[in-house]
Amino acid sequence: MTEEKAEAIKTMKSSGLTTMDTYNYMATEAGGEHYIGHSVERSKDPNFFFRVKFGKDGRISNIFWRDSMMLEDYRTYGDVLVFDTTYRTNRYNLICAPFVGINNHWHNCMFACAFIGDEKTDSFVWLLETFLKAMENKKPTSIFTEQDQAMANAIEQVSYPFNSIK
Repeated sequence: MTEEKAEAIKTMKSSGLTTMDTYNYMATEAGGEHYIGHSVERSKDPNFFFRVKFGKDGRISNIFWRDSMMLEDYRTYGDVLVFDTTYRTNRYNLICAPFVGINNHWHNCMFACAFIGDEKTDSFVWLLETFLKAMENKKPTSIFTEQDQAMANAIEQVSYPFNSIK
């Protein structure tokens, strides 16, 4: 993103425009959503995958992404998945939900990442279904999670393995 675009976004935000209004304005100015642009690195990654979910108020409620290297790591090391969330530790008051595994050198490797607005079953279902779609519908053999009933319900609903470990 250019400095000019970043400054325009800051100005619109300080003027009281919503994120969606700012996005729509930027898309109109650019001649369409596909002309808004991304960083050079992402535009060179044809397998970059992301999905956004908007709430009833038009604001982003959930966002998910993974790049091609994350997909490749998951194809190779995705038998075991660690899925945990942090509780609103960022300035946007969103919950970070990384999908992590371990490679053949016993190092962590990130398969995907998301920010979600709440820890309700519906959000976890959306997140797990999105993860499956992003990972070519390959399910892990085992999932390590925190002790969260909503997450356990979502895992069962999306038909992940029943040998999930809490």
